[in-house]
Amino acid sequence: MTMNQQNAQEQTISVELTLNEALALTGVRFRENHQFEIDGMHKIKRSLEDRLITEPNRKNIQ
Repeated sequence: MTMNQQNAQEQTISVELTLNEALALTGVRFRENHQFEIDGMHKIKRSLEDRLITEPNRKNIQ
């Protein structure tokens, strides 16, 4: 494993989820509202995208 791979694995992100979204992502099933899991996943994906797009070493393609 190279140094860059180790640094990438040690980076963290923060995502604010509702209690129901967090529960849904751990496997709790809400029969009435599957949207909790969907919303939680969207928040995580957006946070990852924001982190990767705004990463200081990332080159802008024009």
